[in-house]
Amino acid sequence: MISTTYVEIKREVESITSDVTDHARGEWYDNVTRRTGKTGGGIDYEMRLTPTKLRGVVFSHTKDTYYVHRPGPFSRLLKRLNDAEYRDLMTYWRRNGTLPPEYVAESMTDRLGRRRPVRVSKRIENPQSYDGKNLWKILVLDYGKRLVKMRLLDIDRALQAAARRVAA
Repeated sequence: MISTTYVEIKREVESITSDVTDHARGEWYDNVTRRTGKTGGGIDYEMRLTPTKLRGVVFSHTKDTYYVHRPGPFSRLLKRLNDAEYRDLMTYWRRNGTLPPEYVAESMTDRLGRRRPVRVSKRIENPQSYDGKNLWKILVLDYGKRLVKMRLLDIDRALQAAARRVAA
């Protein structure tokens, strides 16, 4: 009976762990602005067995994955200027001697030593601003807890079916 129930429980735990992993991989890059493939690509799962426990563990091959956050509500992006915007900005700068507050220059001295803004960008609001929460917690830990609660009945049914088979 123990080996039969173990197989049923292992099947359910592996199914839950696999679903959490697939969910995290699928949703990862919908929640971040930089899509390098380094953090979301390393998400995987494994089954761990001890004499008293069977665990499905979702993990990442890179430690950076655990520290990724969604963009915060006040996050901003820098947008490079096109030629017309740059001309208008330089006209403003020549008149006033400063840049408007929403613009950022990488340097105020060009390569020839002249004082003028170089590589100017405009700060814009991030269209993907969220709540700034930890992505691992949201997509793996919280989702996994919800999934386990939803599938408790499936685990119970699998155990009962295994017990009926052994008893018959």
